[in-house]
Amino acid sequence: MLSLKEISEALGGVSRNHALKLLTDCGIRHKVLLSRNGKKIYYDITREQIQNGALKQKDPKKIAIQQSIALMMLEAALNRH
Repeated sequence: MLSLKEISEALGGVSRNHALKLLTDCGIRHKVLLSRNGKKIYYDITREQIQNGALKQKDPKKIAIQQSIALMMLEAALNRH
């Protein structure tokens, strides 16, 4: 469990917004825990997972293929009824 600051540092000093985008794109879940200073958000990932490339950016070509497949499946489902 790492905070957003720790994740951005483990990624080589990228901005926190960029680290947050990578986390949401990869579907990494977060937990809100109480601390002395209020609430703190931790993400369910370890430094080892980050070093092994768990937060790589998605390939735009793969995203386009996945979107077109999803649209074709939706169109087929709507045409059946």
